[in-house]
Amino acid sequence: MLMFFVLHCTWVTSNAYSSPSVVLASSNPDGSQHIIDDFREAYYWLRQNTPEDAVVMSWWDYGYQIAGMADRPTLVDNNTWNNTHIATVGKAMSSSEEVAYPILRKHDVDYVLVIFGGLIGYSGDDINKFLWMVRIAQGVWPDEIQEPNYFTPNGEYRIDDRASQTMKDSLMYKMSYYRFNELFGGGQGQDRVRQQQLPKVGPTLDYLDEAFTSENWIVRIYQVKKEDSLGRDLKSANAFAQGKKRKRSKPAPRRRAIV
Repeated sequence: MLMFFVLHCTWVTSNAYSSPSVVLASSNPDGSQHIIDDFREAYYWLRQNTPEDAVVMSWWDYGYQIAGMADRPTLVDNNTWNNTHIATVGKAMSSSEEVAYPILRKHDVDYVLVIFGGLIGYSGDDINKFLWMVRIAQGVWPDEIQEPNYFTPNGEYRIDDRASQTMKDSLMYKMSYYRFNELFGGGQGQDRVRQQQLPKVGPTLDYLDEAFTSENWIVRIYQVKKEDSLGRDLKSANAFAQGKKRKRSKPAPRRRAIV
């Protein structure tokens, strides 16, 4: 019995506890091991491509990893005891871009990092943790954030066409599913964690720019835009810029020669 106990403990340790959480392992169809290295890949990108004083906002779960592996300051980490500080991040993630942007600028946030597992079926992503962000934010700002608004009228937590408008407008939803439909030829993307199809028209972003997306789309990093130089709100400025691009893309009409 003692010998089997030692063998069992050794097996559990080698398989369950030895692999760091930043490296994920899965099995290929032929039984071989496939290593998913998106976390390390993203942290290395942050370390190499952002200023040393660039502030990164993410949910507190990844604070120590970003500080240790990317060597960048974070808004909250695993040792943050100030509930209001954590709720501030939750409010930014739960709110629309227009509401979240002043929060990001007030706290000098340069980049926002989210974890998204919808492509490969990684269930430990931020959409699955999102309701906790909502609940913590609601505890501090109950008049602005209400958990029922993120459910359908039937009380379902969805990300497809039936998702509530508050859910679709939230910064977390937009950052997670931005450009996701492009992976499916412009059709409806399939979220392999929630087992739901996205709306045909995916979310757009006006206040953030996509800076980095890892190989398996697990880690997505967005850069917070600076204020418009002409004093316009960024949504109007972005709409104006998109309109100019569309006009430029149209071929110039041919002029008839006057005889």
